[in-house]
Amino acid sequence: GTGRLQENTSGGFVLEFDSDYVADRRLPGLYVYLTNNPSTNAGALEIAKVTTFNGSHRYNLPSTITNLNQFSHVLYYCKPFSVKVGDGELR
Repeated sequence: GTGRLQENTSGGFVLEFDSDYVADRRLPGLYVYLTNNPSTNAGALEIAKVTTFNGSHRYNLPSTITNLNQFSHVLYYCKPFSVKVGDGELR
């Protein structure tokens, strides 16, 4: 699906996904990360466990993120099995 990092109206940043977003519900322990290396979650910033698998939704990002260009990719990772599930470039 289409996603983007943007400034939150109340300050800070948010990662938003549009209505075309779909993730596989069968994956246990699916997490979303922000990273500059989409090959691994090592050094990536863990955002949250995925609980929305279809449609538009958003993640409020931690205050440690100080600018929109801090990360280049979103990474989906199955934490219990240490398996990369997918990634997307942030533009």
